[in-house]
Amino acid sequence: MIDRSSSFVRAALLCVAAITALFATGVAVAFPQTQSAWADRYADTPDAGDNAGCQLCHVNKNGGSPWNGYGWDIRDALADPGCDLNSNGVVSNEEAFFCVELDNSDGDGSGIDNIMEIGVGTQPGWTDGPFNTYYSRSGTDEGNNPPDDIGPLDPDGTEPPPPEPPMPPDEDSDLPPGQLKRHTIVVRPGDSIQAAIDRAKPGTRIYILAGTYSELQNPTNGLNITKSGISLIGQQTKKKRVVFENAGNQRNGIVVVPEDRADCMACHTDLAPPFPIKEGVPPGLKMREPMMHGFEIRNITIRGFRNNGLFTENVDGFKIINVESVDNRNYGIFPTLSKNGLISHSKAVGSDLDSGIWVETSENVVVRNTVVSGNVNGFEVSNSDDILLAHNEAHDNTVGMAILLLPDIFDDRPGAKRIDVRNNWIHDNNKPNTARPGSILSFVPSGTGVLYLGVDESVIANNLIENNNFTGVAIADYCITVMGTPFDCGADPTITPEFLADQEATDNTVVENILINNGTDPGGHPFGFAAADLTLLSASPSNCYADNLFATAFSILGVLPMCP
Repeated sequence: MIDRSSSFVRAALLCVAAITALFATGVAVAFPQTQSAWADRYADTPDAGDNAGCQLCHVNKNGGSPWNGYGWDIRDALADPGCDLNSNGVVSNEEAFFCVELDNSDGDGSGIDNIMEIGVGTQPGWTDGPFNTYYSRSGTDEGNNPPDDIGPLDPDGTEPPPPEPPMPPDEDSDLPPGQLKRHTIVVRPGDSIQAAIDRAKPGTRIYILAGTYSELQNPTNGLNITKSGISLIGQQTKKKRVVFENAGNQRNGIVVVPEDRADCMACHTDLAPPFPIKEGVPPGLKMREPMMHGFEIRNITIRGFRNNGLFTENVDGFKIINVESVDNRNYGIFPTLSKNGLISHSKAVGSDLDSGIWVETSENVVVRNTVVSGNVNGFEVSNSDDILLAHNEAHDNTVGMAILLLPDIFDDRPGAKRIDVRNNWIHDNNKPNTARPGSILSFVPSGTGVLYLGVDESVIANNLIENNNFTGVAIADYCITVMGTPFDCGADPTITPEFLADQEATDNTVVENILINNGTDPGGHPFGFAAADLTLLSASPSNCYADNLFATAFSILGVLPMCP
């Protein structure tokens, strides 16, 4: 492990003259010791602490009162029995740091938590502009600018991937079974996770010790979560983690939905696409109030479910961090009708009928530092707005990234806009197409890097896209690509006049990408004539290209329009 503590501790020593303890919690905690503990825990991360010194947590260079949001949250955590993970009666510095890692202490509205900011070297307690709050024992002072010269404040989406988040402190401690403390329930192997969820109040953190779990209570869903604010946090060490697997023939792994939507089979005859509904059930679903709020899941593998791994519906504010979906055949990680979410440091493998990660009919979701392989679609985003896919890797899928406007869910959420793909590595997506025969996905050619279908106002930038046999990046109008199939716009009964008015791909920008060796083996597909590094199958001249490195291109316009 890299020792980054020395410069950080030197900065800490400057604070000693001003304060004798970092946090007044009833137990004196020497500031240099706290700084050193922070530097040890985050030794593999960039220089957030080195850059800021005392101002990592404090407003003033010499420490003391007031604190920023991150420092105040740590101060509170040191006094919170719910953060005493090993139940020894004292919250250690490391436990306090861990306890606030999933918070967004600078309150910038980005949904990016403290551990992500630390991982990319930005400041967990500060945000740009006059939007910072000072905290002291006498109250709060809002509307302040951050300090000068403390390094980058907020991630901008162009940073290199951060290292893996550090493991929980005291990961091998023998925590008591069924322990219920302030906002925390601890589950150990042999206990029921569902029982812990059932007894939890909204806002509870459920800490699951490493091991393999399955649940027998529900024949359809492994776990049902119908309360707001639940956090499922798995223990992880270098050798073990939490694995949640199918108890037999269950369709879904973990389902996070409003209570009236938990009985999936009451409405559907099957939970595989196209999700056929029972007679008498009205078609279509829309985002609705009241929504569930504040779901978090971290450090859990979900394995071997017939249809879906992790499914959320109608959730406002979700974080999916270090979750692995393995061999969940339709969808691995599947937020729908949800908003303000983050999927980070996760993995989806083996969704061999559809998509590893599918963001559907949702808004304001970030997917970053995540790997998908062995799926039909690695990433799929459909009928959603304001989505960012950044610093991900998609390899050995049929399609690396499928960004789509689809007619069958157009009534649920019309439009697909501002779905940006930045700084990803998309390569070798040449897996044979194993989608359900006759489905629309079964007609998509293997060897597709990035497919934008009927999507508008989006940016594809700074990606490395290589060795995809059919195309590197394809932008297409929906009706052009489905010609001659059962989904032809002249024959498909789900096509409405409203969808036809929106099916053209418009105002997309493709800039500064590196494309290598794409489109070299289209394999006899009807659109094989369009195989290339860059493919444009849209009649709109509003899509534009600039500063890309590529060898081959195809455009139905005859040229790739240049960006102004």
